[in-house]
Amino acid sequence: MRMATPKQTAAEKWALPVQQERSRVTRERLLAAAEKVFADEGYDGAKLADIAAEAGVSVGAVYFRFKDKDTLFQAIAETFAGETRARLDEFVLAGQNASTEEIIRIFVLRTAANMRTHRGLFRAIIEHGFDHPSVMDVMMAFRDEIARALETVLRKHGGRAGLGDAVRVATQMIYGFLLVGILNPRAPTQRNAKT
Repeated sequence: MRMATPKQTAAEKWALPVQQERSRVTRERLLAAAEKVFADEGYDGAKLADIAAEAGVSVGAVYFRFKDKDTLFQAIAETFAGETRARLDEFVLAGQNASTEEIIRIFVLRTAANMRTHRGLFRAIIEHGFDHPSVMDVMMAFRDEIARALETVLRKHGGRAGLGDAVRVATQMIYGFLLVGILNPRAPTQRNAKT
């Protein structure tokens, strides 16, 4: 594993460095294609040939950029965390002038939408994440960062000391409910996906 430089994206840490814009675009297409194939087929069912076909590239193009499916999985997780971190204010800080109930509602709705968008990543995490401690480390660190940001906003609304544990437990419950709801096609959250 190469260490990422400050300006380097998460995907660049796991893929060969890009020299041209076209190569960067191909890498991004591969990440999106992998998420779609993971969502449709699951991690174990996803084949690099299917990911390449979905991205419109050769299998060799996948191997040129990523060592294997595990490396691609790691890149997807880190890219997700980095991109969501860059939009953290949409999830937590956007509601800082709202009521406590509205702050939590915004958090849940935006988290659900984000999870729905990245359904392939979350299906892969549920099915194969524990076999990849580095992916789980990224996702758990990101979850804790979101909980701290939410705690900070809620504390400004009269939250009490010790709120951190309650927020961490609540966010974990929310994530669990959303994961099951997003991955289960018969869940009530599928019927209400547009709300």
